[in-house]
Amino acid sequence: MQLKKFCSAILDRREEPRVRRVSLEGKTHLEIADVLVSTYTESGAKDVALETLGEIGCNAERESFGELTCKYGNIMIVETTGASEQTAQQDKLKYSGIRASYAMAETDLLEMNNYKSIIQNVARQKGLDPALIAAIISRSCRAGKTLTAGRGCFDEERNTYNTYGLMQIDVNPKGGGHIARGRWDSEEHLCQATDILIHFILRIKHAFPDWSKEQQLKGGIASYNAGNGNIHSYEEVDAKTSCGDYSNDVVARAQWYTSNGGF
Repeated sequence: MQLKKFCSAILDRREEPRVRRVSLEGKTHLEIADVLVSTYTESGAKDVALETLGEIGCNAERESFGELTCKYGNIMIVETTGASEQTAQQDKLKYSGIRASYAMAETDLLEMNNYKSIIQNVARQKGLDPALIAAIISRSCRAGKTLTAGRGCFDEERNTYNTYGLMQIDVNPKGGGHIARGRWDSEEHLCQATDILIHFILRIKHAFPDWSKEQQLKGGIASYNAGNGNIHSYEEVDAKTSCGDYSNDVVARAQWYTSNGGF
């Protein structure tokens, strides 16, 4: 998205309520999304964004945004605190939070681009944000860099690996028990893993019908890592996830890939 052009079009709107220039100047994509929601309400912000994207000729973004916000929620307005100190230590960062998530997502971008076409294909097939798939790949295996022949999480007791593929599905019979399909870096694998993610999003939607779409999306991301039985409240959605930050970190990375990674 051409951010400056988008902001100019928002400021040029004559209908009330209007957004003040100072509210948008120097703001990130996420901060701008917050301004739109606070000004127009969640549903109104979506309509304004779709209309504005059409006006400035960002038709592909408009189509993608419309599909994704309708189905599972808008990743750009999901609340996030980013990576924990423990996660940030993977890259020996001296800071944590959203800044750390952004830095790690950027570090993985070169390798992530090797999978961009299949990520986008799967995203179109499944109606999921490609940036979210990329973010899970970044968090799970640093775009393949931490894997051994496509596998991860070595289990000394079982003398084998517990997870498989770019999105690291759980193949431990005593865990997720999934039977891996396709090569670890294939579109078939991403389709299987994305189906698992969607399953968890829908489970959270059923368990917490009063949550917003964005809260259910975040809960589904946490469930993908920890299982939906370990999600008991939105406030402690990451209490049982890896490093206590899985969904927050993934959301922040997804927002970076949307804004800066071309996904």
